[in-house]
Amino acid sequence: MDVSDRICHLAELGFDIAQPKGYKPYAVERLFREAVKAVTELRGMPLSKQDYMAAVSGRIQKAIERMGNDQAFVPERIGLDEKADRFAQHFVEEILNGICEGRPGRLKKLANNLADGYYSATLNIRRRYWANKNNENLKNREESV
Repeated sequence: MDVSDRICHLAELGFDIAQPKGYKPYAVERLFREAVKAVTELRGMPLSKQDYMAAVSGRIQKAIERMGNDQAFVPERIGLDEKADRFAQHFVEEILNGICEGRPGRLKKLANNLADGYYSATLNIRRRYWANKNNENLKNREESV
């Protein structure tokens, strides 16, 4: 898995949790930025992989509650904790430990560039999602006629 695959997969996991509305970077990148804060605001405390994953997952779950309907659509609340755990696991294993070599300081330094990739990947996912949804609706209309 190369760097772009890591970011794209994280964006897919994030889109499964909450689908951002609009194109404002703050809303689109919100889950990624919250994950970065969960790690970097621990002020370099040496934590285990599990501790980092718990911190990221908890921060993501709380962010969903704070986002409101104007920033994102949450497809379903059931299983949200499990989805947040998968997002956190991928973030810690592939972004923090993979790209940033387990160094929170490096994560902080690369955060803006990685967020750009997350933003682009999320918009791409959303574009494909709506294209598929529109094709399904068209197909269903044709079948009902």
